[in-house]
Amino acid sequence: MKKKYFITAISAIFILLIFVGNGLYAQSNAKVENVDFFVEAETLVIKYDINKSKTGETFNVTMNIMTKAGKKINAFALTGDVGKGVYGGKMKRIVWDLTRDNVYIDDEITVEVLAQSEMQAKPVSVGGAMLRSLVFPGWGNTYVKDGGAYWLMGVFGYAAAGGAVFFNNKAYNSFEDYKAETDDAVKRDQLYTDAEDFQKKQKALMFGAAAIWAADLIWTGIQAGSANTKARNPKVSMGYFYNPVARQPMFSVSYKF
Repeated sequence: MKKKYFITAISAIFILLIFVGNGLYAQSNAKVENVDFFVEAETLVIKYDINKSKTGETFNVTMNIMTKAGKKINAFALTGDVGKGVYGGKMKRIVWDLTRDNVYIDDEITVEVLAQSEMQAKPVSVGGAMLRSLVFPGWGNTYVKDGGAYWLMGVFGYAAAGGAVFFNNKAYNSFEDYKAETDDAVKRDQLYTDAEDFQKKQKALMFGAAAIWAADLIWTGIQAGSANTKARNPKVSMGYFYNPVARQPMFSVSYKF
């Protein structure tokens, strides 16, 4: 999350084969929010929250400080909730000792607070995610997202497949009874009609199951690719600008092209 302010004076198989071999990193749902700051004596105090983190999840918190001209300011005298091993939660605090770093700023600067989940060190195989979705729809997305009710797609998929098998058997039995029936013409015609109806239901359920499998495989690939892109190049950031005239922070959103 960024803050700007002024300191003055200071096909299922084919799809599976395409994605096998690629990798991504598991995504944390945590977000840096509610960033605020104030000058206290010769220090800059930065407050923030890490929301939606998992129990026991830790983060490597860093800061990027840049001038308006794009020059990086190295900040070494940082204390508080910064560096590795920072747990998620509210009321996090970083203190930057400007005097110790011999920093005197009279220009607009940008401070970016970054919290990278240390869970992201765990590699996640896209091929493995696709294979899971091939075995059970929704399993691959659960693997990529590390949770969620995606397994419901598998329930519907296997229910449709099971229904297709059931009506296929019904159609087969009705057709065999039709062939065996020679005495009652009306009953024979009804058996043939029943076999056709069962076959239509079997085909509808079979295509429905195939659609669920294909849709979930495509969805898993998209989710995995999106997660990989976000891990390598997060584009959207939110932060605050400090207005020294109004003496209050102003919310902003930026997008990197």
